[in-house]
Amino acid sequence: MSAVIRKGTALESNVDEDDINSLYKTIASEIAFYKEVLAKFRKKYGDLAEFEAKLANAELPEHPYWEESIEYRNAYEELENLKKMKGVFEWILKLLTHREHSLGNANLQYSPRT
Repeated sequence: MSAVIRKGTALESNVDEDDINSLYKTIASEIAFYKEVLAKFRKKYGDLAEFEAKLANAELPEHPYWEESIEYRNAYEELENLKKMKGVFEWILKLLTHREHSLGNANLQYSPRT
């Protein structure tokens, strides 16, 4: 387990690699959930942009479709945000893995004289 942010830096935290892995898994689970939600909306209403256009052009009654369009849009935006967060966590995990690998190689190469 390695500390991501060490004491003495601008930010202090007790977040370690296990915490990051746990958060990453939570985000992956949330992504799967929102993909399912969006699949149901797409099956029911088609593409989000087309659905919103039909509402804007009064091709569909405002009630209950307006509320549904808000939920559809929110689910879409949440999924996009989660994808970005997942990318950030992947970057952090890759960085930690690379750092640990580099530190391991440095420790192997260093042999103090006695």
